[in-house]
Amino acid sequence: MKQKFKAEEFSKAEILDLPRDEHFDYEKIFLCLKICDSEVLKKVFLPHELKFHEEQRQYNRRYPLKKSKMKKNWLDYNYNQMIIDEHEGRRIDIVHEIKDGQYVSEYKVKARCDYLDGYLNSLMVGAKLFHETAEYEEYIHDYYFQFYLENLEKFNMLV
Repeated sequence: MKQKFKAEEFSKAEILDLPRDEHFDYEKIFLCLKICDSEVLKKVFLPHELKFHEEQRQYNRRYPLKKSKMKKNWLDYNYNQMIIDEHEGRRIDIVHEIKDGQYVSEYKVKARCDYLDGYLNSLMVGAKLFHETAEYEEYIHDYYFQFYLENLEKFNMLV
């Protein structure tokens, strides 16, 4: 992720709502990455996502966040800016969790980016199936398994 998408590490403490996120055990989160490079972002967002970002930019210009509603704490201000940057397409955050101390058990792309979600799915589910830690079986009619197979094909990972 760091090389392919110019991702940079950042502290999980910067995502203020992460301790309450139902998808993760906060103590098991081992890596948070952000992608802010505009050239990379242009390549990974799909047309409908770019349209959403433009709508968000227009909305935020019409109805800016009032300074009086912002917290005075710099961490809160940075978190608010992180969310705005995600919604407006200037940033993608990715959270990784390891429950067994060895393999990624969960990930989350914190900005709508179907391309990266599919890419990470193709890598992570394959590893889970290989190590027999997947939550579902390799069953062709299973929705999640079909999503995984589609991603393998999309990213040319079928041999």
